[in-house]
Amino acid sequence: MPVVLTLTGVRPADLVAGVSPLAELLACLHSIAEPEHHFEARPWLSRVRADLPADLQSRLNTYAPLWARRRCRLLLPFALPLGQSFDEELRRIAELPLDLFTGTVAEAIHGGMVEIGDLLGSAAARDSYVASCERRSFGRGELARHLVSDPSGFRADLLDLLRACAGSFFAEEWARVAHRLETECAAVRARVGALPVAEALASLSQNATVRAEPPTVVFDKLQPLHADLRGRRCLLVPSVHARPHLIVKVDPAFPVVVHFPASGPSTQDTLAQVRERLAILADPARLSLCRHLVNEPITTSDLAARTGMTLPQVSRHLTRLRDAGLLVSVRDGRMIHHRLNLQRLMHLGVDVLTTIIR
Repeated sequence: MPVVLTLTGVRPADLVAGVSPLAELLACLHSIAEPEHHFEARPWLSRVRADLPADLQSRLNTYAPLWARRRCRLLLPFALPLGQSFDEELRRIAELPLDLFTGTVAEAIHGGMVEIGDLLGSAAARDSYVASCERRSFGRGELARHLVSDPSGFRADLLDLLRACAGSFFAEEWARVAHRLETECAAVRARVGALPVAEALASLSQNATVRAEPPTVVFDKLQPLHADLRGRRCLLVPSVHARPHLIVKVDPAFPVVVHFPASGPSTQDTLAQVRERLAILADPARLSLCRHLVNEPITTSDLAARTGMTLPQVSRHLTRLRDAGLLVSVRDGRMIHHRLNLQRLMHLGVDVLTTIIR
């Protein structure tokens, strides 16, 4: 169930890269709500969660359905130009027609497939929607009831909560990451200008592939989505805190948006790389070699003597381990000593989980 974007007729001008402080706050709120998904952000998360006032933490928990799983579309850019200030982005939400605000937020609160109906004009639609949310969880039901009973009040409360987040922790964080995200946007714009549209879009993720006929980009996601981007703007918004998630939103009322992890010193392994490493370690002979390689640097001939394998057998296994990034080999005069790449090996568990949840 990948995300498939068909690009026939899409022009480079249709891909617009830009920063969004509100989208970055959305990524921060998601990581606060689901910290187990965000290993690299744990030091930052620990600091923020420790300093959050109790009342703000309680409010974040109440509104968590808007960013925990199905991120609310209104917290990602839904109009041009990009690069607006945080206050300007909140003003856009405040000025959105109330029926569009209510319907879009209602989808996020429910978090699944649901027929929203006319929540502003139909009591039956409101009752049906609230009941559907209650079946998913008590918290979603209470939040849904708040929305349908007072949509204007709900919007005011949500905007107040977002401003409180800015005052508590996000303004400082945005000041830290904004320049990095601007630099990322400049690099993306350069690729959009130099590459075919499909390749430029695929460059946002190591886990994207390009198909030629018709020109298509496929993102390796569990999200079942197939969309034709012909005649639509596609907003490309980088994030420091989104990793490992890449989010694609295709809503009829808004431009398409791709919220993607900014490049950085840590790289995302592809699904194929993770599978290869697990397959290599599953082999009993290579696992036996690893038990010797983990303790001290050792030569090929010593490994053969210890394990009873022939030199060619040991060499073939070492080559597989080295090609997968699991082995470090260092020449010392005429000898070559091998040792497991412990950092890569210890990170493999994180890689597996990251591949599953991205």
